Amino acid sequence: MNFQSIAFIAILASPNVAPPPAPVADHRALVASVSTYKPLAGFNHVVGKARFVGFFLSAPGLCDVTVFEAVADDESLAAPPLRVEYKIAAGGREEIDAGDGAALAIACTIDADAIKIAPQYGRPPAAARL
Repeated sequence: MNFQSIAFIAILASPNVAPPPAPVADHRALVASVSTYKPLAGFNHVVGKARFVGFFLSAPGLCDVTVFEAVADDESLAAPPLRVEYKIAAGGREEIDAGDGAALAIACTIDADAIKIAPQYGRPPAAARL
């Protein structure tokens, strides 16, 4: 065993080293999952057990996002949807919990002229992120 092999094994065993980069196919899937919306364009995303429907208005330095959250498979709306407004600073981001380690991520562009939305999966529970 040479020095490079030992160094590689030590890096793999270290708990503080970031995991290796995701394969290119995973990166393409991640990029493909991002949707862009202009002001007043409606969005509709199902993430985990939740459905998120909404729109946003552009304001100076922020995106004013209105989101209605309902149970994904509750087409008859037996439980009323929850309405929440998020004021996301230009260049900022918000994550809305969807349960089971999933979330809907909403980012406001630096010019606050569009939002980018993507599902997030495999997040640790909220208590572990503190």
